[in-house]
Amino acid sequence: MGAQDLISTINGGLSQTDRLLKLDTPLASNTLVPQRVVGSSRLGRHFEFTVDVVSTTGSVELKTLIAQPVTLWIQQTDKSYLPHNGYVHTARRLGSNSGLTSYQLGFASWMHFLKFRRDQRIWQDKSADETITDVFNMHPQALGLFQFALSKPLPSRSYCRQDEDDWNFVHRLLESEGLYGFWQQAQDGKSHTLVITDRLQTLDALSPEAVTFYRAGTDSETDALTQWSGTRTLQSTMLTTRTFDYKSPSTQFNPKGTNVPTMPNQGSLPDQAEVYEYTGAYTYAKQDRGDQLSGIRMEEWESRAKRFVGVGGVRRVDAGRRFILNGHPDHDRDQARQKEFAVIETAWVIANNLPVGDQGPTFPHSLQGTLDEVRASHPADKTFKVLHADGSEGFYLTEIEARRVTVPYRSAFEHKKPEMHLESAIVVGPQGEEVYTDELNRIKVQFIWDRLNSGDERASCWVRVAQSDTGNGYGGVHMPRVGEEVLIDHIGGDCDRPVVISRMYNGATKPQWHSNGLLSGYRSKEYGGNGFNQLVMDDATNQNRVHLYSSSYNSHLHLGYLIQHSDNARGGFLGSGFDLKSDAYGAIRAGQGLYVSTHPTSAGQPLNSQPAGEQLINAESVIEAVSEASVAGQAESLRAGHEALKKFTDASQRSVPGRESTGGRTAGGGTGSANGFSTPIMLMASPSGIALSTPQSTHIGADQHINVISGQDTYLATGKSLVLSVVEKISLFVQKAGIKMFASSGKVDIQAQNDEMSLSALKNLTIRSTDAELALSGAQDVKLNSIESQITIAAKQGITLTSGGAYVKIANGNIELGCPGSITLKSGNFHWEGPAQLSDSENLWPGQIPANFSTKVLLDKQLQERMGMTDAIPYQFVSDSGAVIAKGMIDESGSTQRVFHTNTEALSVLLGKKGDWLKTEHNDADCGCGVDHAAEVSPDFVQLVNQQPHETDEAGASEDGKSLQSSINSNSAPLANADTSEFQRSLIEHLIFNDPEIKQAILDGED
Repeated sequence: MGAQDLISTINGGLSQTDRLLKLDTPLASNTLVPQRVVGSSRLGRHFEFTVDVVSTTGSVELKTLIAQPVTLWIQQTDKSYLPHNGYVHTARRLGSNSGLTSYQLGFASWMHFLKFRRDQRIWQDKSADETITDVFNMHPQALGLFQFALSKPLPSRSYCRQDEDDWNFVHRLLESEGLYGFWQQAQDGKSHTLVITDRLQTLDALSPEAVTFYRAGTDSETDALTQWSGTRTLQSTMLTTRTFDYKSPSTQFNPKGTNVPTMPNQGSLPDQAEVYEYTGAYTYAKQDRGDQLSGIRMEEWESRAKRFVGVGGVRRVDAGRRFILNGHPDHDRDQARQKEFAVIETAWVIANNLPVGDQGPTFPHSLQGTLDEVRASHPADKTFKVLHADGSEGFYLTEIEARRVTVPYRSAFEHKKPEMHLESAIVVGPQGEEVYTDELNRIKVQFIWDRLNSGDERASCWVRVAQSDTGNGYGGVHMPRVGEEVLIDHIGGDCDRPVVISRMYNGATKPQWHSNGLLSGYRSKEYGGNGFNQLVMDDATNQNRVHLYSSSYNSHLHLGYLIQHSDNARGGFLGSGFDLKSDAYGAIRAGQGLYVSTHPTSAGQPLNSQPAGEQLINAESVIEAVSEASVAGQAESLRAGHEALKKFTDASQRSVPGRESTGGRTAGGGTGSANGFSTPIMLMASPSGIALSTPQSTHIGADQHINVISGQDTYLATGKSLVLSVVEKISLFVQKAGIKMFASSGKVDIQAQNDEMSLSALKNLTIRSTDAELALSGAQDVKLNSIESQITIAAKQGITLTSGGAYVKIANGNIELGCPGSITLKSGNFHWEGPAQLSDSENLWPGQIPANFSTKVLLDKQLQERMGMTDAIPYQFVSDSGAVIAKGMIDESGSTQRVFHTNTEALSVLLGKKGDWLKTEHNDADCGCGVDHAAEVSPDFVQLVNQQPHETDEAGASEDGKSLQSSINSNSAPLANADTSEFQRSLIEHLIFNDPEIKQAILDGED
């Protein structure tokens, strides 16, 4: 039969009737007739067929076939058909000859579509079968056409990432869990279903299950295997693994890993055939899971160790089927379970028994060459010939790879995880959270490529963060915050083990310090606020500095070249050294002592307090010498203070040895000794002075002693009072120049309230009251003692001595004696003489000592208003040489303070502030004061003061009884005429004598 016969047959509609092969396509029936087939199917993978077809139509559009379902039917020996349904992935037009056009179709299972879809996606806390289900459901061709037949549930995976095509992703998941799939074809040939399992016993059995072995060379077609051979290969005999679980770290002595040997009864295998492998970070959490994963790998090796290959014409055979082999002499003696095999892979080479020969041309890509090679390898074997009733001859050969069902099967680990590279992600967390982390400072991130996650805490697993310094009890913590961009790497290149290795700035998160490259450091941010903490290191040329700052209470420590600094701007110079301050509280504590000094420093010992120690030793000498003199003068000793000072000085000078190393390493350093303090003292020292200042109070307290020592003078000055309150005693001793105690105003009260009072002098002892009486009294004894000279008691108004009601009163030149009892005079000699008196003018008090000259200025109110200076007006008294003698502010009455000076030199008074002069003219005639200015005559102040009074009173009487108030200005005198001398004197009295300071100055004899 030739091509024309085939065309006639096709046109007659009988082309596929009772043929070895039939093909269903989306095209009209018999449009494409199968001619040759080469196919394969493998357990754990899928099936694929290539079919050469012929057609009487040369205009078939290939695109109408792509991705469309087709079914290849293979006739069985009982004339029934078994389908192989799939989807076209390749369509070719091979060529035309004698009215027939040859095409070629390639079709496979719906899993073939997985090769053309790639995704980047994350699964969390899902098992492998749940993840695979999600992937399959993305393909409409797979919906409802897969199922899992597992012996036990699969564990969930905390994190699983896809970054590859669906084909590789699904297969590596299946391989890692020891799963594999086989295909079930629907009886109607319209679909095929994937069954995923983990044990060979789940596979469908052939029907019938038994497969017969016939020796090759039979004369007719047979549904049997004619060739059968076994192969054993050497595999590794031990799998040892290690992993690291960072949440429960293992140790060298208790490593986390597995050790799985191969099964016995495999002959004499070499012991060294061990595979040792680090499987990556935290491959598993529990040991049984690790043993399971290593067992899967060992079973994959063991399933490869022994395989069988069979060749024959068994048409019902397919991958993923179980059968029992009968009739083979090597297996007939085996137990029944040893004769049960599982088909791992099947290969087909088929030529349809069509009424057309192979004489035509061989087109490129045609299967004719493959078919010729297979036929050539079996030239005399008629087992593979398939005859049709019309005499057409076909060819059917199948080759299978099988293994016993008793040995577990695992698919080879052929699909690797994708190779990972650095990538970036954004830190995420719950809504409203600025920082989101856990006890290990892990974070959640959303990868830039992630299009499915919502960008919250569910976007990823917890991701570890690499820190700049970590350790057990030490290290640094710098947590990325929500919204920041981080750089992601993967431990061991594993896509399921991401780790944050650093943070990066971007357009939304810009660096705090930038552009000039001078500033480096760290700045944090207040949670939920705008506050911050920062450490800035400024490397500006010749302006190095370090700034440690907290915005809380504006607290900082500034070291080096101090400048103003705000964000990225370097401001003006503030000083140099260090600045430690806070708007809140502060404390400096040193448990073994504190040394504060302004002495020049060097690279030596920090507690080298030698300059301060020398100063303290000098103070010791001073207090010791003064104490000895005080004791010699019968005053109190300063020994307790001296001893306390010496103890303090000794405590500041103590040699402290370095710590002896009892292990570890010091690199030879840290030896020797340094100065320290023997007790926790506080020492402050300065070569140029120390000052304490406060607008409030200063307090010094000590439970024992307070020493105040100066090599020269010690001054105490108070604005108001100096109050001393002593529990036991006061001792004042002066070695050379005496003691002076003065009260410019107010009384001096010295009391011995519960004991004696003794005043002693080696020479004269004088007690004097200048203006009033003097009284000496005591509840007990009052002693006045002059060792070598006299005692003088003087008072201006009177002296009264009293005891027991008896008294002696001396006043106004008189002496009065009185007593309730008797007066007894005892004398060796007694003389009555005339009157006599003793002058006390040489004993004047400071208030009575006249100054040479003084002056002050009273500014007229009208002049103040005309000057436009109603507030405080500054003034200066300036000498002819330009020296400022005194300065101040005009008081409320318009007066300057009184200025004392030693001669009659003229002084200039400057009023107001510096500025341009304003000239103001004054017309005397219009001034309105009522005074004839030409007739004004200055009164004689001395005559005025020395006038005899008409009326006197105690308030107006001077020391010598003269009145200080003119009778002209008496309250009863009529108002004098302005032209008279009475008016002039009255005016002077009104302006001058009503001022107590001027009155007192006149009395003091000032010019």
